[in-house]
Amino acid sequence: MANIKINILKRGDTVLFLNQDIIAIQRKSGEVYIFKFFYDENNLPRIDIENKSTIGFGDGSITVAVDGDSTEVTTF
Repeated sequence: MANIKINILKRGDTVLFLNQDIIAIQRKSGEVYIFKFFYDENNLPRIDIENKSTIGFGDGSITVAVDGDSTEVTTF
């Protein structure tokens, strides 16, 4: 089995959760970034950094941004 080292932390970050599919990192600011972890067609480990989810501070809304266009949905 290979040893994998994932260098995505910044000083002050904390790993909150890690499993075979998801990495959740709490940034120093308190926001949490959720990354998808997967193996590509060549069985190389990858992290989808373009489609990360961010859990931040706010009023209960979700904003989705795709190619510069954003949509906001209020959830509660």
